[in-house]
Amino acid sequence: MKSRGVLTVLGCIFLLAGTNLWAQSNEFIDAVLAEEQMSYGSAAYLLLASAGRISADAGPREAIEYLESQGLGLADKIQDSTISLGEYSFLVMQVYGIPGGLMYRVLPGPRYATRELAHRGIIQGRSYNTIRLSSERGMRILGRVLQLDERGLL
Repeated sequence: MKSRGVLTVLGCIFLLAGTNLWAQSNEFIDAVLAEEQMSYGSAAYLLLASAGRISADAGPREAIEYLESQGLGLADKIQDSTISLGEYSFLVMQVYGIPGGLMYRVLPGPRYATRELAHRGIIQGRSYNTIRLSSERGMRILGRVLQLDERGLL
C-alpha cells in the first residue's frame, strides 16, 4: 500500500513539473525516497530543479552552492543534515517567491513559512515547524506546490 502511494506521488510530480523533473534520474528520486528524513541537499536540489533554477544535471552540492550564492541558504546546514518541516517550508517560500502574510513579511522564517503553507493547503496534517520532514512528505508538498504554480495560484 505504501509503495502504491509513493508511485502516485511520483506520478503527480512528474505530470505537474513538466520538463524540469523529467530529466532527473530515477536513481536520484529513489535515493531521496529511501531517506527516512529528507536531507538538506536533497531538498535544495528538488526545489531548485523543479523551479528551473538549476540544471537537472546538477546535484545537491551545486544546489546548496546556488542557494548560498543567492542568500537563500540555511545557516549551519550541510548537505547530509536532516531538514525540518519549517526549514523546508522556508526554502519553498523563497525558491518559488511565494508572498507570505503579514507575520511572514515582518518576521520571515521557518515558523511563519510553515503557517503560510498550511493556510494555503500545501501542508496537510500536523504542521509544527520543528518536526523532522520525511522524504515522502516532502515530495507530496512539492507536488502540491507544482500543481498550484502551474495553475498560477502561488
